[in-house]
Amino acid sequence: MNPYQGKAAVVTGGASGIGYALCRELQRRGATVYAADLGEPGLARLQAECASARLRTAKLDVTDEAAVKALLERVVEEQGRLDYLFNNAGIVVGGDFESMDGAAWRRIVDINLWGVIHGSQHGYRLMLKQGGGHIVNTASTAGVMPVAKSTAYATTKHAVVGLSTSLREEARKHGIRVSAVVPGLVDTNIFSSATNLKGHDYSAAMDRVPFRKISPDQAARAILAGVANNAQYIVFPGYNRAIVLLNRLAPGIMGRLINRNS
Repeated sequence: MNPYQGKAAVVTGGASGIGYALCRELQRRGATVYAADLGEPGLARLQAECASARLRTAKLDVTDEAAVKALLERVVEEQGRLDYLFNNAGIVVGGDFESMDGAAWRRIVDINLWGVIHGSQHGYRLMLKQGGGHIVNTASTAGVMPVAKSTAYATTKHAVVGLSTSLREEARKHGIRVSAVVPGLVDTNIFSSATNLKGHDYSAAMDRVPFRKISPDQAARAILAGVANNAQYIVFPGYNRAIVLLNRLAPGIMGRLINRNS
């Protein structure tokens, strides 16, 4: 059984990386997908690559609550319902905590946290009216364990995990599902396009991590498998599941081990 056939989905951050791959895979599985992003060139590439009436694109700033609300309402108006909402848009800021200023904090919180809040809030209200749906929020390994020199990023991703798991319990009685995605290293441009503070090189730091990166397509398939199973945490690949488990069992040891070269 294909749970995506004939369904309506919205993916934020759809112009690149995991979001791009999710859009391709969802439409391939028969869903009508609204790919939302500020990156219009990436959206145009996605549209050309898919060449499908099931793929729609929308320029969207997830920090603009009114725009997020309008897009989700448009989907319901055009498709009759909103089955899946993937709050995936996000950025990275890396460097020493003392180098963070107010502008850097506001930008990452606005995108990584408020963007997810806007989508979840308005998507949830629509799903309440229709009696079901699934909200999928992209977090990170940094959302379940400490990552030095990524304090702001980890702050937002811990918040996304808390939002997702708490809303999941509240939403259960309404037939609405909520999942938190906890990926390991995925080969996207999120690290090369990171905001680096005072000489920090996020991309180089990630290259030193002794784990292989998986492709966005592999990530998208893992996410959709987890969504189909209504997983609370969608953790991948295998080494990341082991890291997360070990951190739960021995957080003090794992925190020092994972951050020993920071």
